[in-house]
Amino acid sequence: MYTLRLYHDYFEPNKKTTPDLEAQHSIIYIYLGSATVNGKLLTKDTAIYSQDVTTIFSGPEGAQIWRWELVRANEPNNLAKGDGIESHLRMSRRIRMFELVPTSKWLFRLDAIINNEGSTGLHSHPGSGIRCMLEGHLRVESEKGECSDNWNPGDAWYEEGSYPLVSTSDPGEKATFLRGMILPPEYIKYPDTAIWIEGRKTCKSEWKCYVQKIITLR
Repeated sequence: MYTLRLYHDYFEPNKKTTPDLEAQHSIIYIYLGSATVNGKLLTKDTAIYSQDVTTIFSGPEGAQIWRWELVRANEPNNLAKGDGIESHLRMSRRIRMFELVPTSKWLFRLDAIINNEGSTGLHSHPGSGIRCMLEGHLRVESEKGECSDNWNPGDAWYEEGSYPLVSTSDPGEKATFLRGMILPPEYIKYPDTAIWIEGRKTCKSEWKCYVQKIITLR
């Protein structure tokens, strides 16, 4: 069994992870500030995929980092450590809609839904993942899956793709949020993964892909 986890890491200026972070598959997103990740400089609102070992060194203004990891369910939490670093596990969920087994291949993607307004109607997704709010408000309602009401930057919620749900931004409001998702590999060429089922669909939004990688589990 494999688990998708989301961490929020807070780095003071010019601080380095000690020891390095170890996880099969990670996506690192810079929410605020800047950081050098495995030798590559990342600034605000950028992301990178990392395999096995991740070294993070924060920039002169520090960094707030949101980090998605896909690991075996029995592995301990992987909090970032080091002088001037604070790390929190924000959410952890076992993905149930797929049989995630060693040697299987999956698409690991971080994307964003931008300026979502209105209602999606009842819909599902071909993959599952942890969402994280950037700005605005989004209410998620599902009879079988998880429900949430997300108002603040950093609010996180989980969507099991096979469980139908309705996402709504109230009139006059817009929501922008990240999606760390596990999908079948063939979806690497498809930006919109929503599968409409029924109900009134009034939403408008834009889409942005930060990083996607076909991975092999071990």
